[in-house]
Amino acid sequence: MSFKSDMARATRKITDAHNKIASTAALDLFASTIRDTPVDLGGARGGWTTKAVVEPAKSPERLDPTGELALAEMRANVPDGAGQEVFMANTLPYIERLEYGYSKKAPQGMVRRNLARVQRVVQAAISKYRV
Repeated sequence: MSFKSDMARATRKITDAHNKIASTAALDLFASTIRDTPVDLGGARGGWTTKAVVEPAKSPERLDPTGELALAEMRANVPDGAGQEVFMANTLPYIERLEYGYSKKAPQGMVRRNLARVQRVVQAAISKYRV
């Protein structure tokens, strides 16, 4: 093998790991936020939407008590690679109240709670895909 081919293989391996780390961390963070959203009828949990574009989308009007519809959309829309932006949003009028403890089911909120653990999420992804 030549030095050039060794470097190309190493670069591909590092790039692949970097992409997997970014995708895994985003999926974990977003999925945890959806799952931490308190449920009455399921509108708040179903209101999470994920979009890999310049701006977040308006929340869909769907009841999703299990969060599976929002999770499926999130998995489909989180980019496979690093360096790409993805937005997760919930534009329901009462989501901010839920975030700041309105529901006894989620007094710590959903977004703040998960953002507080983002470093651990990234470290876990790095450990999983260490080159």
